Amino acid sequence: MNNWQVDLFTGLGRADTVQDIVDATAKIIKPIGFEYCGFRLLFPLPLSHPQLITTYTAEDEMYEKERNGGYLKTPMSVHCSRSMTPFVWEGTTEDSVFRQMPEVFEEYYGYGHRGGWAQSLIEKQNMYSLFYADSSNSMTAAHLESVTLKMEWVATAVLSRLNQIKHTSGIQLSLREREVLRWTGDGKTADQIAEILMLSPSTINFHLRKAMQKLDAPNKTAAVVRAIFLRLLF
Repeated sequence: MNNWQVDLFTGLGRADTVQDIVDATAKIIKPIGFEYCGFRLLFPLPLSHPQLITTYTAEDEMYEKERNGGYLKTPMSVHCSRSMTPFVWEGTTEDSVFRQMPEVFEEYYGYGHRGGWAQSLIEKQNMYSLFYADSSNSMTAAHLESVTLKMEWVATAVLSRLNQIKHTSGIQLSLREREVLRWTGDGKTADQIAEILMLSPSTINFHLRKAMQKLDAPNKTAAVVRAIFLRLLF
C-alpha cells in the first residue's frame, strides 16, 4: 500500500466514534485538495419524519442547513440516494451541476464551499450512508477526475469503518425498549405510547429510562438517534 493508504487505515483503525472517523479522514483528504468532509446517515424511521444524522468537520452555516435537512433535494443528494457511483461538482457557475439549481449553489458558495466529491452506500430504499468532501476553492474537471481513485478508496474505507462501529456496539435493547423508542421517534408522548401499547405511563417511562441508560443518552431524543445509528430499531 502507499503511505497515504497506510495513514488512512491506521487513522480509521484508531477511530471509535463517527466524529473520530471524520477527523481522521480530514487529515487524509487535505493533500488531495479537500478542506472539509462530512458524513450523512438517512434512515426511513420514523415514517412521519425520516431521521437524518450528520457529522461535519466545520460547524458553519452550511453545516447547520445540512443538519436540518436543507440540502436533501440537491443534485448531489438525489444522485447519492439512488446510485453508489461518485458525484462531483466543480464549484463554478459554469459547472453543469450549478445550472441545475443555481439559487441553492449560490448560497452554498456564499458559505465558503465550492468544489466537492461525494459517494454513498445504499442499504435499502430511503436508507443510505453518504460521505462527502469539499473545498473553499473551485476545482477543475481534470483535477476531480485525477483524484477519483484515491477518493473512492477513502469513501469505501470510511463507510466500512462506520459500519463496523454500528455493528459492534454490543448494546442490546429489549423488545419493549425498542417499541417505546420507535414510538418516541415518531413524536408520541409517554401517555400516547402507553395507550398504544396498553401499558401504564410509568411503565413506558421505565423502559425509556432503561434505554437511555444503555445508550448513554442524556435525553430521549438522543436515545432515539443513537439507537437508529446503531441499527437497534430495525
